[in-house]
Amino acid sequence: MRSMAFRVFGDPVAQGSKRAFVVKNRAVVVDDNKAPLRSWRTAVVDAARAELNGDAPELGPVRVTLMFFLRRPKRPKAEVPIVKPDVDKLARACLDAMTDAGVFRDDSQVTTLTARKRYTTEAPCVRVFVDEDA
Repeated sequence: MRSMAFRVFGDPVAQGSKRAFVVKNRAVVVDDNKAPLRSWRTAVVDAARAELNGDAPELGPVRVTLMFFLRRPKRPKAEVPIVKPDVDKLARACLDAMTDAGVFRDDSQVTTLTARKRYTTEAPCVRVFVDEDA
């Protein structure tokens, strides 16, 4: 893989935090937003795999750019989204999904990460760009 780009339509979902509790003397850890997160990550995995087209995962350093386009509220607080979801948690969900898709073996290979949130009046989505990082 030299480089790849793809878009995933839908409202981007943040990875969220984990909650831990004890059930019958066993520790249980769950995601706060399990159902929406699973759907979003599945959509990212599917789009990444379609773009990979069976290529082997990247083994070296990787540069990733993520551009999140969120629905514009009727009365935004600012021109750019300075509200939840947090851009780092949005990025974490996408990076984990791209690992699952086989874009790279592990998201620790990402040596350069650029993530942006912007409002859109069109369909919400994320645009993903992945390149080898020298």
